[in-house]
Amino acid sequence: MSMKDKHVFFNPLRMLSPKLDSEAIEIEELYQRPVSESMTLEEGLLVMLSKLIEMTKLLRESFSKASDETLQAALELGKEVHAIEKILTEGLACTLTEPPEICRLVIMFPVHLERMGDYLESIANCCKIRCRDGVPFTDKVVAEVEGMFTALLDIMKNFRDALVRPNKVILEYVVAESNNLDQTCQDLQLAHVERLLTGSTAPRSSSLYLDVVESTQSINRHVKTMAQEMLALVTQHAAL
Repeated sequence: MSMKDKHVFFNPLRMLSPKLDSEAIEIEELYQRPVSESMTLEEGLLVMLSKLIEMTKLLRESFSKASDETLQAALELGKEVHAIEKILTEGLACTLTEPPEICRLVIMFPVHLERMGDYLESIANCCKIRCRDGVPFTDKVVAEVEGMFTALLDIMKNFRDALVRPNKVILEYVVAESNNLDQTCQDLQLAHVERLLTGSTAPRSSSLYLDVVESTQSINRHVKTMAQEMLALVTQHAAL
């Protein structure tokens, strides 16, 4: 049975299905799960996010080592994210008994995740250019990018935990760390513009660097938006 043949609904106020919960110990391997039209919305969201997390790991390695060895694997994961989004969006259906605010929230989740994939693909393109053309970056710049990716991975992994088990404390942590990363990205952008103005960095490397920073910031904001919306519902539900 295909996804579009099933009437499914993901309620972010409860845990994911027992099947997924029982597989939580293998969550780090979820990115390996193949695309399937039989995926439920619950499974699809978790697998999409896991593939995005793995993409981020691969791109961090590619940028840090100026190596294109992991780029193809990252791009393949990106294609799978797009494929799953299409399956989930076509099959998504909200029952009339569910509150409108939950329907609005859930409908946008696959879209947010796909947009995150778009920005990771943009970063992959920057890594490709860096490797192909030998664009130089200082150790300081490489360390800055590694720090951004590490912070983003922590945020994404904690949000994935919140998808498995909706938890106010974890969601608050995700929002707080997202705010911190957003400020870091803004600070790095301003500092790098100063380096460009003083001639301490080349225009070509500057363009790639700013693209990576802006893409990271955009990915982070999509996670933050989802976490904030989930947090609002979880908080509202707890007050009932």
